[in-house]
Amino acid sequence: MDLKDIRVKIDNIDDKILELFVERMKLATDVARYKAENNMVVYQGDREKAIINDICGKTPDGLKKSAAFLFYNIIDISKCSQINEITPDEPLNCKREIKCDPVVAVQGIEGAYGHAAYKKLFTKGTPQFYASFGEVFAAVEEGASDYGVIPIENSTAGEVAANMDLLEQHKVFITRTVDVECAHVLAAKKGVGENDVKIIFGHEQAIRQCSEYLGARDGVTVIPYHNNAAAAKMVSENPSDNLGCICSAECANLHGLDIVHADIASDPNNRTRFICIAKQPEVYEGADTVSVSLSIPNISGALYRLLTKFAVNGISMSKIQSKPLPTQFKTPRFEDCMFYIEFEGSIDDPVIRKLLKNFEQEQNYFKFHGNFGNISRKE
Repeated sequence: MDLKDIRVKIDNIDDKILELFVERMKLATDVARYKAENNMVVYQGDREKAIINDICGKTPDGLKKSAAFLFYNIIDISKCSQINEITPDEPLNCKREIKCDPVVAVQGIEGAYGHAAYKKLFTKGTPQFYASFGEVFAAVEEGASDYGVIPIENSTAGEVAANMDLLEQHKVFITRTVDVECAHVLAAKKGVGENDVKIIFGHEQAIRQCSEYLGARDGVTVIPYHNNAAAAKMVSENPSDNLGCICSAECANLHGLDIVHADIASDPNNRTRFICIAKQPEVYEGADTVSVSLSIPNISGALYRLLTKFAVNGISMSKIQSKPLPTQFKTPRFEDCMFYIEFEGSIDDPVIRKLLKNFEQEQNYFKFHGNFGNISRKE
């Protein structure tokens, strides 16, 4: 046979496969309805293992793993169909409007990048400054503040891991996100020159974001500080003339400092993404991103099978990142892996609601973080 004849035979086989697939999916719908009527769960582990073992037993050597993979895919597609068929569609209870004139928890002091994020997020409100991000989370969770503003990701330095961990530890929800340009400058007291600065203070994230500039400065000591704006305030009040700090131009002006070197960030488009958190779920008009954390077994193919749920439902993921499982959910053998995931969608969509319900029922660890939009895209 030439190639054309071979392809004709393959096409004929594909037609038969498609016909049988459609027939199988119709039967899977019947199975779903039977399970619903008899109060059965969709996932039947023993049945799935029996099917795969039977398939492998009938498959020639050399194709057993491939056949198992193929039928795992078919089973997963079938399970997604069954879940959509029988999972109750329960709306999520949430607020739909931003509180008027809120109290908003912000880490640092006036002039910090968190303060800039607050001003982009709220046209009215009162900022309440805290020394640490943990205190911001606690203030929102305990009701001392209506909202909190937290940095979680930078375009240069990546994830703010400590804040992502705090997001897991506290019962709060993401309501909106905003991007803030971080155009770092080196600032010092009036009259101090760039070469006079021997000690530079800045937040550890800002230090990483300015690594190229700092690495090129010989004889300079770089010291992490809990907040850039606080570092600027400290330098302005310190009698020493050899101190400098990393901050924004606005912050330098606010504290009466000279900008001795502008644009010291390694990336000229350096930006930080901030989240706005609330004690209860709040979903506003235009919210187009859902975020969750969930665990999966640490076994071959588990992540692929998780991703199948998104693919079958036509849902696009914008972020997936492995994270340590919270201590209280770890088993003695640390068998589960956890992922933080952001994906496109709205809780007003029944498909998204059913997917979230399925995650809640199937995963050992599941946390819904919120349904939100990024206000920077509207600017």
